[in-house]
Amino acid sequence: MHDLTVIGGGVIGLAVARHFQVAVGWQCLVVEREASCGLGISSRNSEVLHAGFYYPPNSLKARLCVEGREQLVAYLQANDLPLNMCGKYVVAETDATSELERLRRQGELNGVGNLEIIEAGWLQRRYPELAPLPALHSPGTGVLSADALVHFLAGEFQAAGGDLAVKTSFVGMTNTDSHYELALEDSSGERITVSSERVVNAAGLSALEIAQVAGFDYAERGFELRYCQGSYFKVTGARGRFQQLIYPLPTANSLGIHIKLDLQEEVSLGPDARYLPELVEDYSVDPGLEAEFRRQVRPYWPAIDDYQLVADWSGLRPHIFVDGELRHDFHVLEEGPAGCPGWVNLLGIDSPGLTAALAFGPYIAQLWD
Repeated sequence: MHDLTVIGGGVIGLAVARHFQVAVGWQCLVVEREASCGLGISSRNSEVLHAGFYYPPNSLKARLCVEGREQLVAYLQANDLPLNMCGKYVVAETDATSELERLRRQGELNGVGNLEIIEAGWLQRRYPELAPLPALHSPGTGVLSADALVHFLAGEFQAAGGDLAVKTSFVGMTNTDSHYELALEDSSGERITVSSERVVNAAGLSALEIAQVAGFDYAERGFELRYCQGSYFKVTGARGRFQQLIYPLPTANSLGIHIKLDLQEEVSLGPDARYLPELVEDYSVDPGLEAEFRRQVRPYWPAIDDYQLVADWSGLRPHIFVDGELRHDFHVLEEGPAGCPGWVNLLGIDSPGLTAALAFGPYIAQLWD
C-alpha cells in the first residue's frame, strides 16, 4: 500500500511526489508511461523562470507562480543546478504603454517586487538592434535547465525511498472507499494492480484522458481539451547578442513570440500559438511560419531581417475550455465531492507550470488537511 501514487513523471509530478516522500514522509509511487521522466511538456518549453506578473490577482497561477518561484530559486541554488537570473523586458508600442503599467500594478498585487517601467529609447541604447520602445523590466525572471531539474527531483525522490515505475501506463481505477486499486500496464502488456490511499493525476497532456479513464466525467462538466502548439525558430548568428529575454505584450492565449535565450546564450524566437485540429502529439515545425514570425517580431526587433531563421522545435500546451470558453487558470481539482476523497486531477497545467512546480505539493497538502 502506498500513501500516494502520482500519475505522470514530469517536473510537476516529480515535484509533488518529492514533497510528500521527502518533506511529509509518505511512501509514494510515480507512474510514468515513457522510458524516463520529463519527456513530455517538461522537455518542450522556454525554460523560463517567471516572476508572476502576467496572471490575474487571486488566480491559482498567480499564487503558485510567485510561491513556486521563490522555492525554486532556493532549490536550484542550494543544489547547484543551472540558473541564469538574466531578467526580462516586456516591450510595448508607444500607444500601449498603459498595458505595461497594468502589468506592473498586477505584479505588485501578486507580490512581485522590483518591476520598473523603462522609458522609450533606454533599451535601444543597450541593444541598438531593438526599436526605441518603452518596456517593463522584471529582474526576477530567469532561465533554467528543466532537464537538470527533472533528473535531480527524480534522484532525490528515489534516494528517499520513493518508487518509480517507468514504461508503465494507468489503465483503470477501483474506489474501495478506504483506498484506490489502480490498474497499471507495462510496455509488454502485462497488468498489475497497486493500492494507494491517495492519487494525484499529473499526466500533463494526457491528464484529462486519465481522469476520464478513472471515471470522472469531465465532458458532463463542459470540459474540453485542445492542444495549443508553440513553435520555435533558431536565429543563426545571434548567439550572445542579448543578455536578457525580450517579450512583446501578451496575447489572448500566449505570452507572445519573444526573444528566447538558453543557458548558452543561443537566441531563438517563439513560441507562437496555434490550435491543432486533433489531439495528436504533432511536434513538427512548419518552415512556412517564418514570414509570420518575422512579421510579429519586426516591430520590436527590426534587425531580425538581417538574420537567418531555421525551423527548430515545438511544444504543446494543454488548454482547457469549459462550455466553449478558454479557462486560463490551473485546474487543481480535489474529487472528494465526486465521491473520491484524496484524488486530485491537475488539468490545464501549462505556463507557468515549470516555475510553480515546487508549490503544487504544499498546495495539495492544504487541500487534504
